[in-house]
Amino acid sequence: MIPLRDITPSRTAPVLNETDGNWGKHKPQLKNDFNSHCGYCHSYDGYKHTYFEVDHFVPKSVIIKNGWDIPSARYNNLVYSCKFCNNKKLSKWTTNSHIVYNDGTTGFVDPCDASYDTLFYRTTDGAIRPDANSDLAKWMYKVAFKFDERERAIIVLWNMNRLRQIIDGLIVELNTYGIGSTDYNTIKLKLGEYALKYYIFHKELIEFYEQ
Repeated sequence: MIPLRDITPSRTAPVLNETDGNWGKHKPQLKNDFNSHCGYCHSYDGYKHTYFEVDHFVPKSVIIKNGWDIPSARYNNLVYSCKFCNNKKLSKWTTNSHIVYNDGTTGFVDPCDASYDTLFYRTTDGAIRPDANSDLAKWMYKVAFKFDERERAIIVLWNMNRLRQIIDGLIVELNTYGIGSTDYNTIKLKLGEYALKYYIFHKELIEFYEQ
């Protein structure tokens, strides 16, 4: 089993006004606080064919319907989200409270809560799986975010990010050796192999987003 995320995001204090209704302006800070990853599926925001948005953890429509005192730009209710998680989540909310996120079986966990990391894991190819002992995890997996329906895209994005990190590391290492040396040529060969794998995944990503 591989952890869903390599780091748990944490919201910093908002640097912009939270009461003017303009939640979109918080996107740059959210991107930084969420380490350029979707708060829900942890896909990396680094490819021009991916689209990231600002999600309301407690949905705006639910807030309005219940008359809860939560400004639409309140920072601690915002999540950096890929468009797919945002679109699948929509206005789903299973409790009658904005401070009770779930009933243990259905509902949500704030992705900035460390307990979110216990709900899911990754397979060796990068697919997301729910904790088999958690009904809440299975509900979020199947109903809220439909990770099962998006499995191939999730796998492709995870592998591309993994390859990006490997390639970046190899480039740094490559620059420590003299051009033409045995170590330099060995690393350069590895770079070519990883770059080809990256290209294949990237081509699949483009085809997926063009569907």
